Amino acid sequence: DKKTGEIVKKLPTEATIIKNQFINNLSCDDNSLFFINTYGTLYSINSNNLKVNWFLNLNQSIDLNPSNLFFGNEIVMDKNKVVVSANQFTYVIDSNTGKLLSKKNFHIKHRPLIFKDYLFLITNNNLLISLDLKNLDILYSQNIDRQIAEFLKIKKKEVKTKNIIVANSKIYIFLTNSYILKYNLNGKLEEVRKPQAKMQSQPIFINGSLLFINKKNKLVILD
Repeated sequence: DKKTGEIVKKLPTEATIIKNQFINNLSCDDNSLFFINTYGTLYSINSNNLKVNWFLNLNQSIDLNPSNLFFGNEIVMDKNKVVVSANQFTYVIDSNTGKLLSKKNFHIKHRPLIFKDYLFLITNNNLLISLDLKNLDILYSQNIDRQIAEFLKIKKKEVKTKNIIVANSKIYIFLTNSYILKYNLNGKLEEVRKPQAKMQSQPIFINGSLLFINKKNKLVILD
């Protein structure tokens, strides 16, 4: 109970013997709470009566020993779909029934993004992928390293991505060296920008401006 702190309900779930770096996380809509644990099981819980609607295990190992390690990203959801990336696969699940709608053979680096009816994500091998959530087709898969090399007319090299954000109907990819990549929603690289200050914090957008804390703990605002 958020007013009193009293425990209203306890729901036991699976536990793992060995700790991993994946953190249990939650997401919710108007009717349900979605929870994924370190064992790799996704639960849908009714927000009103706190009963389990359905559950689905995403730990695809043949050996279902509790010591198996599960690696995943944060849950994201929109309308009637839940998206989870885990153990080399990305899943799209019907939030009402728990039915697996799509299973794509790629694992992602960061929390995926949903904008309108489209899913945007960056894979471990630096591919920017867009997925249509209506028909579950892949719209494009762009190699970020190659696009940067062609845009700047330099030799191709692997970059390290830090974050991905959709703002002002544009896709922004932030690199660990503080460079900013701006894409349109069709996957075309439009700008490679190097801020004068290096980023210390995660960037945020407010009223069309980009804000972050730099290495000297100062607030930087970019238009």
